[in-house]
Amino acid sequence: MKTLALLAVATLALPFAAAAQPARGYSAVPATAPTVATMMTRSTPWKCAGDRCVTNRTEGSPLTMCQLAAKELGTLTAFTANGAAFPDEQLAKCNTRAKSA
Repeated sequence: MKTLALLAVATLALPFAAAAQPARGYSAVPATAPTVATMMTRSTPWKCAGDRCVTNRTEGSPLTMCQLAAKELGTLTAFTANGAAFPDEQLAKCNTRAKSA
């Protein structure tokens, strides 16, 4: 019975953990925590909570999506595309489009 209860809790928690950093889609972590709950970049809706904004959309090039997020959020400290973190050199290219503080 205890095992069944733990399994039920784990099953319920899984969607929430996935929402924090999607395996498919994009995740942007700005240097300053987002102050908005949602944002749009072109036609891509993002949801923001805690220290990041995420979208499950997979269209577009990862660099372009990163630059669009940086344009709205400012300098990013991390960006993930389909579960893969951007290396430092890609993040630097992305941040060339970051909005000024």
